[in-house]
Amino acid sequence: MAKKLTRRQKTQITRQTNISEDFYNINNPREKKFFENKTIFPRNQHQEDALNSLRKNTLTILTGAPGTAKSMLSVYVACELLENREIDKIYYVKPIVDIPGNIGLGFLPGDVKEKILPHIAPVRDSLEVFMSKSKADYLISKEIIEFLPIEHLRGRSLNNCMVIADEVQNTTTHTIFTILTRIGSNSKIALLGDIIQRDLSSSFGQDGLSDVIKRLKRNPDVGHVNFDFEDICRSGFVKSVIYSYADLYE
Repeated sequence: MAKKLTRRQKTQITRQTNISEDFYNINNPREKKFFENKTIFPRNQHQEDALNSLRKNTLTILTGAPGTAKSMLSVYVACELLENREIDKIYYVKPIVDIPGNIGLGFLPGDVKEKILPHIAPVRDSLEVFMSKSKADYLISKEIIEFLPIEHLRGRSLNNCMVIADEVQNTTTHTIFTILTRIGSNSKIALLGDIIQRDLSSSFGQDGLSDVIKRLKRNPDVGHVNFDFEDICRSGFVKSVIYSYADLYE
C-alpha cells in the first residue's frame, strides 16, 4: 500500500514547485498525479513510432484500422504537454458528417454543449484510460479540453495548444487546409483517420486525409504512422472482424 504524504510534506512540495499538491502522485512526491500511475507504454513498434512523432513533430498523421489506439495515444501525449505546461489547451475537432441512417448535430436535443457530448466521447474514453473520471470531467467542463466542429475553425488562430483532428477521412482537401492553417505558435496537431471508414460522398472528390499524406510526406516537421491489422489492440473479436473485411483495405 502506498505511503501517504503528511500535510507538511505536501506543503513543502507545493512550495518548491509552485504547483497544486493535487497533481502529485503519493508514490513519488516529484511525480505529478495527473496520470495516476497509469503510464502508457507502447504495445508495438507502430505505437512507439506514433508516441515519438506526437512528441517531436508539429504535425503527426496517424492512419489505419479501428482499435489501434490512434485517439488514445494522441490524447495521452496532449495531456503530457498540458501537465508539463508546454501548452494551455487541447482542442478536439472532427467533421460533422451525417452517416446514412443517423441524424446530424443540429437535430440533437439540448443546447450546443449537450449536442457535442456524443462527439467528444472518444476523448472522454481515452482520458479515462489513464486518469480518473472526475479529472476527465473537470478538464472537459472547464474547456481545458474543448470540442470544436471543423466548421467553427475559420478565422481562429490556435496558439499554445494541441489540436487533435479525428475522423479526417471525412474531410475534403480544402477542409484539411483550413485545419492546418489555424495552427499558431507553440502548437501541435494530430490528424487521425481510417480511409476505409469514409462517410463523405464521393461527389466531394478525394478525401483530405489521403491528399495531405501525399502533399506533406517530405515535410521535416511532419510524421506519418500507418497502423496495420497486427496493431489492433481493442479486442480479439474486433481484430477477427477486421481481418474478415480485409479486402476493403486492398
